[in-house]
Amino acid sequence: MGDKSVSTISLKALVEKRSNKVIFIESDNDFVDVLFSFLTIPMGTIIRLACTRSVPLEIGCMKNLYSRVEHADARVFPTESCREMLLCPRNGVESHCENLKLKITNGDPTQYFLCSDGCNKLFSHYKDVLCECGKPMDREMSLSVGKLKSSSFSDDGVFCKGLSGYIVSDDLEVMPPLSSPVSSFLTKVGVMDATTTEEMTFNVGVDEVLNLLICSFVSKTPLTDILLKHKPEPKLSSEGVQQGIGSKRQTTGDTVKEEKKNSVNLLVSKSKKMVCYAEAREDFVNLLLSFLTVPLGLVLKEMQDSSSSTKGCIDQLYKSVQDLDEEYLKSNYHKEILIAPKLYPGFGYDNHLLGIEDGQEALYWNA
Repeated sequence: MGDKSVSTISLKALVEKRSNKVIFIESDNDFVDVLFSFLTIPMGTIIRLACTRSVPLEIGCMKNLYSRVEHADARVFPTESCREMLLCPRNGVESHCENLKLKITNGDPTQYFLCSDGCNKLFSHYKDVLCECGKPMDREMSLSVGKLKSSSFSDDGVFCKGLSGYIVSDDLEVMPPLSSPVSSFLTKVGVMDATTTEEMTFNVGVDEVLNLLICSFVSKTPLTDILLKHKPEPKLSSEGVQQGIGSKRQTTGDTVKEEKKNSVNLLVSKSKKMVCYAEAREDFVNLLLSFLTVPLGLVLKEMQDSSSSTKGCIDQLYKSVQDLDEEYLKSNYHKEILIAPKLYPGFGYDNHLLGIEDGQEALYWNA
């Protein structure tokens, strides 16, 4: 299949003139596919992209974690490739996202490496990762991704069926074409006078889409902020905390699925009721670093099961996929890789406390 990417996608927007606010946009599946692909992007990639944009972003303290990996002593990692896997984690459904009309995370082409000693038991997507035999995997090979075959798959969309006229609200709720008159929808969103609205056309490219992704973490109106050039509030982070005086040591364990535990020693400020720092073993540090490889959709899935909520509206996009009728998505498989995405093949490790699975794609190398 040839490269079908484009430089821009055209969107038709209904704008409320008095408030200068986007009510909704109408688009075909090209743009909606790009929106849905946000859920498949690893957190480390989102942080890396955010560092280069004019709309700065801090997702809690994830930026600190990314920065620590970026500037850590090289001796911390078995090879430099281990650092690269955290700073530039690959997408678990990369082969699907290659067909997006706007490729917002387009990086270096996927490479595959075999053991230099010729054991051919494993392959790696990063050069010089150590094989089970202890030798570096630095022998590049040509591989192809096996395509899943299903009568429900079509060529006119990546995740969505080839349906024109999807409706996307300002807070990124994705809906099928309106079955009722536009006036009913306007009343629903609080616009009582249709004469105050006007249709506008926007051509969005990679820059606008990346800013939309970042803005969705901090704003409830990202379409208005990006298309109409409003300035969203840039940060999603808690206030900085100060080290307290008077402390005590405390040992705790995080109990997760299957009763697995990781023990850490905490230095706790009694007066501030806060943790100053933790002393932990390698397994706990591995868990923290693995957060950079976790896809956004999986983070949002776990947040739905807790009392956590986002300041922006990225969770609304996740709920849209959950609620969208099956007839609008290519298959249940496509829905599943959006609402429960997996790690890129090879990114998992034994006894991962989050219980995240690797993605499995059929791969064949040319010997």
